[in-house]
Amino acid sequence: MKEEEASLMLIRHAIDNLPQPQKERVERCIGRIKETLREYEEEDAGLALMLVAAEIAAE
Repeated sequence: MKEEEASLMLIRHAIDNLPQPQKERVERCIGRIKETLREYEEEDAGLALMLVAAEIAAE
């Protein structure tokens, strides 16, 4: 299994184990992010998402 796949499994598992109200909020957020990303070229959206994720992780 690739490192990326393992990370994805861990994150999905963590979200699945959240209290229901928080899980619903996170899933709604994920849906809105994906919806917004579809408005842009795939490469542009991917780069922007990686930058935002890195900025948030650095905070």
